[in-house]
Amino acid sequence: MREQEDSGARGYRLAAMERLGRDVRRLRLECVDAAPLRFRSGQFVSVTAPGGLTRSYSMAAAPRADGGIELHVRLQPGGAFSEWLRRQAQPGDTLWLEGPYGDCVWREDSGAEWSLMLATGTGIAPLRAMLQQGLGVPGTRPVTLYWGGRNADDLYLLEEMRAWERERPGFRFEPVLSEAGPGWHGRRGFVQQAAAEDYPCLRAAEAYACGAPAMVDAARQLLSRECGLPEERFLADAFQPAVSAAPALEAMALSVRVADGGEQRLEVAASGSLMKALAAAGLMRGVCGGQAACGTCLVRVERDWLPRLPAMERAERRLLAALEAGDGHSRLACQIALHPRLQGLSVVIPG
Repeated sequence: MREQEDSGARGYRLAAMERLGRDVRRLRLECVDAAPLRFRSGQFVSVTAPGGLTRSYSMAAAPRADGGIELHVRLQPGGAFSEWLRRQAQPGDTLWLEGPYGDCVWREDSGAEWSLMLATGTGIAPLRAMLQQGLGVPGTRPVTLYWGGRNADDLYLLEEMRAWERERPGFRFEPVLSEAGPGWHGRRGFVQQAAAEDYPCLRAAEAYACGAPAMVDAARQLLSRECGLPEERFLADAFQPAVSAAPALEAMALSVRVADGGEQRLEVAASGSLMKALAAAGLMRGVCGGQAACGTCLVRVERDWLPRLPAMERAERRLLAALEAGDGHSRLACQIALHPRLQGLSVVIPG
């Protein structure tokens, strides 16, 4: 969910960059705009570096009074943003942030008796922000965090989490490694399996999952099916295209109307998502990578086409409700897979 009052990019200065573990960098950003972004713990932003490189990252710390933002970035081999951080980024550089996005946020009054958190890799970042907020409030419900990686190097905040467990009542931390060496004395395997083993009944809990999409999907199925976790209490944001490209490569026509009343007719491949087709035409820019988490790809669909579209999944329904766009005609373009049967599809991109 996007905070509508914060639409538009804000300028932030790269105040500091420090190493966290082998291949993770902590970016500390200071707002140089008149008004910093307002966000909720668990949300993410679209970050544009000098040269136009744009990526999405979650805030790794709860909102601060001075508007400062902390991000954790994993350096990817050959990644353009990663190479910029390695070779060019300097304190004082200006980054442009848009957002915030996402509805996987800390809920003060969720109705759950306790909270389960699952993270892999830098998926710890948004959960860390939630923990800073939630654990700092007296009477907060108990929280158990499972953080997983291949080896100990992936758990770059291991000592911080262990210290929080010692110092903060009601917080339990369980690190889990899938490829642990002989010197590891903690849990082995995968976070969702460890959680299901420890908590076979989750009817009174809520769960937050952030990290690898494979983990998020596996956790959603396992915890709901085997442990009784209510589906509406499973919250997650994962950055990966949600719609797989269809094998068909033939062309199809789209009719697109925009807010100023103009209309365009596009010839696109009958594969991939509607969002990708519209983005390629310069008509929109999806931020969350197709995870039904940001709402930037909202479209209105002509009535006659609605029955022919793929059925909505829970994540899309939830986001449309949060955006107050549940009028029966609105859809997320990232969740519409193009196919020859949608030849001539007509949509409106709202202003």
